[in-house]
Amino acid sequence: MVPLRLFVDRLALRPLGAADPADRWVRWVHVSELPDPPFLRGGELLLLAGTGFRPADSDEYVRRLSDARVVAVGFGVTPVFDAVPPQLVAACDRHDMALLEVPPHVPFASIVELHHAELVRAETRDLKRLSDGQGLLIRAAAGPGPLRAVVERLAELLDGWVLVVDRNRDRTWSGGPVRRDPEVAEALERACASRSPWSAAFTAAEENVEVQRLLGPAPAGYAVAIARRTPFTVADRGLVGVAASALSLLFTAPSAASSPEALGAAVVTGLLRLPTLARGLAAPLDLAEDVPWRLVRGLLGEPPGSRETITQRLSVLLDTPFVEQDDDTFVAILPDDRPTGELLRAVDDAGLLAGISRPHPAADLDPAWGEAGSALDGARIRGRSVVAGADPQGLLALLDTPQASRYADRLLAGLDAGTPKDSALLLGTLRSWLAHNGSWDRTAADLGVHRNTVRHRMRQITRLLDRDLTDPDVRMELWFALRRRSEARLCRRDDPYNGGAGLGRNVHFCRERPLPSVCLPWTPEADGPCQHPQAPTAWRRTRWGRRTSSSRSWRPWRP
Repeated sequence: MVPLRLFVDRLALRPLGAADPADRWVRWVHVSELPDPPFLRGGELLLLAGTGFRPADSDEYVRRLSDARVVAVGFGVTPVFDAVPPQLVAACDRHDMALLEVPPHVPFASIVELHHAELVRAETRDLKRLSDGQGLLIRAAAGPGPLRAVVERLAELLDGWVLVVDRNRDRTWSGGPVRRDPEVAEALERACASRSPWSAAFTAAEENVEVQRLLGPAPAGYAVAIARRTPFTVADRGLVGVAASALSLLFTAPSAASSPEALGAAVVTGLLRLPTLARGLAAPLDLAEDVPWRLVRGLLGEPPGSRETITQRLSVLLDTPFVEQDDDTFVAILPDDRPTGELLRAVDDAGLLAGISRPHPAADLDPAWGEAGSALDGARIRGRSVVAGADPQGLLALLDTPQASRYADRLLAGLDAGTPKDSALLLGTLRSWLAHNGSWDRTAADLGVHRNTVRHRMRQITRLLDRDLTDPDVRMELWFALRRRSEARLCRRDDPYNGGAGLGRNVHFCRERPLPSVCLPWTPEADGPCQHPQAPTAWRRTRWGRRTSSSRSWRPWRP
């Protein structure tokens, strides 16, 4: 908009009446001789020469203009009126309407041209300010501590204050003298609670406030509030939009916030150990340098998309820029500022299997590699992600681990004596049979075989173990032995039953999750399809494979 005072100074228009033109702004200049001008939207400087104007109707005329939110009236003298009618001056005073006398030598076109030129000049200034501000915000987003830097830079550009909140991790960033106001707090809560685009603009304590929802890894919980004394211009809103986009990208794609992307890859693959590693890890996420870190090793299943796409999705899922993906496995480092239960649910809901280490300082991440690998082995056995160091539950937590493991190995030694294929077959059948309380039909359905096959295998198991499987004490001991073996093998990387190193090298899985009581360890000598009853027919007709939707060729099924 253009200040009304500009027309007085540039074109020598003379103010009349008590209304001061100094604090008024003109959105548009309109010319009309009608007694009730239509198409008025507010903010106009209305020009008229008095054709058909009746001074006696001045009060009603000005009242209609005031209701239409007209800013000022410009009355041109000659040829109709030699001077502005005094009735019009009095009516403008009563309705607080600015009145300007347009001298004969100033055509209305000059007023319109001046307004248009000033609008173009202001737009050019705004575009330059927006362009410069964009550059400053982008550089702030690419530098160290990007979230805090973007917030502080935006507050400087708008000459106001900015407050960004992350309700999911209880974090805030602020720039400028933030004013805590109940109305602003309520708007922020509504924005954080919304799962769709949401914004609000209002005035509070003589400040113009705008609140917007931001995107983030979680469906909701992110918002920004911006406030300033003067109204927001088009350039100001453009800067707010750029900052909101940058903040959302920093939340949803934190890999973009890490200036050297190779740092994350080098760290997670164990190739980099720097004295400044703690600062290098913490800076992109705006964390303290002493925050502990966890290492995650996992299986992707069949990777959907390119390596860059997978890495970006993992980065969003785990909320960390430090992710490295290789074929169907991935490794990541993430700060220990997220509840493990929430992390496990996120990984499991994404259809991934992962092992998560204990928290370690950045300078001592070497043990985390082995812990995450052992936890991944356990995840493959259990069919769900595992956190290293999680306390066993139930009676298993009361047993002495080395002694219980040795007893389990002695108890199951008869089944371990055969070939790996036969041993895995019998161990899987025994586990399923015990899990289904000795039911032949349910065990057969679980294994995808005929119940007579189950009977035959159980007779072999009875003979090899030399135990009476009808005895509940024997069943209890065997079940605890199988569970104890699963717990113990979390730390055995060379065990043939858990695939070795947790990378799925020798184990076959159905669908996207391992079913330890159903899907058997694979060996080069194994010959036969997966017999799981829930597996599609196409899987069961192939040798450990499945048909893809985009190809007629058979590809091995990998976890």
